[in-house]
Amino acid sequence: MVDGGFRINEASVLKWSDVDFDNGVIYLYRSKVSNDDFIPMTNRLRATLLNRRKSVDGDYVFPGRFGGHKTIQNNRALEAAFKRASVTDVSSHNLRKTFATRLLSRGAAITDVQHLLGHASVKTTEKAYAAFVKNERFKQTIDLLDETVMPKLTVVK
Repeated sequence: MVDGGFRINEASVLKWSDVDFDNGVIYLYRSKVSNDDFIPMTNRLRATLLNRRKSVDGDYVFPGRFGGHKTIQNNRALEAAFKRASVTDVSSHNLRKTFATRLLSRGAAITDVQHLLGHASVKTTEKAYAAFVKNERFKQTIDLLDETVMPKLTVVK
């Protein structure tokens, strides 16, 4: 999720047939905004899913214990993974936020991040990440002062 930015409910119903390894995309139905969408895969996400495919039987990328897909309420596997990694005060939504802030900190356009997150409006993305975007913009602006500038001197007669 940290390389895909999808919601936990979108991940929980993801089928292998939705993962297009040849074209490097994942097709999603975004129930929150009622539309079909796709997310390009990073190299790391593609490799992770290819590896997972070898060990997971069935139609779902994240199958439930008793068949079918994993339910959102039964998110013990993710919680257990966080615990094993000694990561506290984190949720699946933090991974989504990390996805967005990593993109924004690298200069991605907020409208592109909006589409990748599946927000219906750019206002939603701006509201959620306004402080981060503002801080990054200010940091980039102040960093201009650290750049060496060689003034061009011209002789005026």
